[in-house]
Amino acid sequence: MLPIDEDVLRARVSEINFAISELLRLTSKSFVQLSIDEKYSIRYNLIILVESLVSLCMHIAVEAYAKTPLSYREAVKFVAERLGVSCIRDLEALVGLRNILVHRYWTVMDEKVYESVKNDFKCIHELIGRIREVFRI
Repeated sequence: MLPIDEDVLRARVSEINFAISELLRLTSKSFVQLSIDEKYSIRYNLIILVESLVSLCMHIAVEAYAKTPLSYREAVKFVAERLGVSCIRDLEALVGLRNILVHRYWTVMDEKVYESVKNDFKCIHELIGRIREVFRI
């Protein structure tokens, strides 16, 4: 394994944690209580979350394993597999949701997005835990 920039890892993990905090704060209300701005904020924070997650995984893939993933999904899958994360499909689905939010925003069903956020971020926490363990950050 090659050396890795721990500051980059810490920064991306911090961004992920902030986005999760914002998403949990926003979804502490019932869906019907959310303003349109709050619904858009949920979308935005999900995009930030996934962008930070992908950036983290790209950095690890390239710097630690000399692998250049060809897509967001490949980057997340590669790192999750290398680190033995059990919920790879959930991470891939999150990347897919980001793609819908960015490229097909007019088809987004905000209530479904809200429900997926309410389910929790266990898989992301598992991945971050493994990254902290393996790269000692």
